[in-house]
Amino acid sequence: MDFRKLRVVFAGNPHIAVGALRSLAAACHVVAVITNPDRPAGRGRVLESPQIKTAALELGLPVFQYDRLLAQARNDIGALQPDVLVSFACGFYFGPKFLSLFPLAAVNIHPSLLPRYRGCSPIQYALLNGDDKTGITIQRISSEVDCGNVLACQEIELEGTETTDSLSEKVSEFAGPLVVSTLRQMFDGHVRELVQDGRHATYAPMIAQEDGQINWSDSAKHLHAKIRALQHWPRAVTTWDKTSLSVTAVYGSLSEAGIEPVPTNTEPGTVLAFVKHKGLAIATGDGILYVSRLQPSMKREMDSAAFVNGHPKIIGSVLGT
Repeated sequence: MDFRKLRVVFAGNPHIAVGALRSLAAACHVVAVITNPDRPAGRGRVLESPQIKTAALELGLPVFQYDRLLAQARNDIGALQPDVLVSFACGFYFGPKFLSLFPLAAVNIHPSLLPRYRGCSPIQYALLNGDDKTGITIQRISSEVDCGNVLACQEIELEGTETTDSLSEKVSEFAGPLVVSTLRQMFDGHVRELVQDGRHATYAPMIAQEDGQINWSDSAKHLHAKIRALQHWPRAVTTWDKTSLSVTAVYGSLSEAGIEPVPTNTEPGTVLAFVKHKGLAIATGDGILYVSRLQPSMKREMDSAAFVNGHPKIIGSVLGT
């Protein structure tokens, strides 16, 4: 059989999965895209489609939407006589009956170097922990989440300026070619499998709303990483003048954060000054952090210069009190 005729079912939901779908559609025969149903979103509660559905329809691919993969899903997908399942950020549980529909393989794209960061938030945790590299793993889907045999992986170097959104874009870009090359090797019978060593496993559980709360007694490096990791959601949040204030961007790279010492006897969270081209200089538990963008509650996001122009009293005040 020609590789281009390989019958692929793709399962995914968010934007990060779009690049892989496009690569597969260009290389193979994608017979179906599985995703969740449209959901009400926003203040108007208007129905919103998963981003992978939008991309699939643009590519002219059939879309199947389910809450769970039960008998109806098995009947629908089984009728298509697929060869391979590829999943990426889909949130579905794949039971043994469903996986039996795919005679060649069922694989998952995971945005970390497994067994590091098993779980649903690997990109955020790579940034939160200040890692100097992360990557993408193609693994077999197994009964235990993110514990399947590793079929391929690709490292991504981190510069210490990435946000979850920018790193997700890079993962999306690299995932497509990697999964296509992996499937081609499987198709040709040349793929090598590595069993994960669970002794080296670490975990990346779901991020919670309260994880965004800033503690200014933490180090500048820790806060620099946190603000970048949580920029999209839930955002890093502090308080000022009895209102919530989201810190949405920081100056420089992780290696630069906290180089300047905090003046003696300065309370963490103190706004020391506004420095042109850097932002608000804020005292932390270890070093000065420069905040470049903020968003007050119920207002638009703005750079720190605009914020200081409108709120000059923030200089000398203490955040988080």
